[in-house]
Amino acid sequence: MKTKDIINILKVNKYTFELKENQIIIRLAIKYFLKLYIEDDNIVKYEDVLKTFSLWTNGKRLKAFAKTNIITYLIFILLIALWYIIDLYFFYSKGGKVFIIGIAVAILSSLLEFWYYNKRLSKIKKLLNLNDWLAD
Repeated sequence: MKTKDIINILKVNKYTFELKENQIIIRLAIKYFLKLYIEDDNIVKYEDVLKTFSLWTNGKRLKAFAKTNIITYLIFILLIALWYIIDLYFFYSKGGKVFIIGIAVAILSSLLEFWYYNKRLSKIKKLLNLNDWLAD
């Protein structure tokens, strides 16, 4: 697919993008980007990039970010389970219930965010006919 065709498809579907020397950077949100690397008017490879303030996930792919978050939450849940075993009374109090609900909401919001942006990435990849073998 030619660069002009890609730009026309992105304009028609109202995606915000930047055209650099040999890249087209498509913005999914403030911190999510899809980079298309172009050589000789053909897409050579693409990568999805996440820009955050975190040192662990800055500049990583969306799936790597989700895996890191899930592992972090699992460790956090194991620590909470240990705390539950040691101090059973706290979790039956009002503060303990609010704490557990807050943790559950944080985990679910992270998973929903991953699902939403992964769905948008898939839609753009399908729109531009990008194959998985082009991925970095």
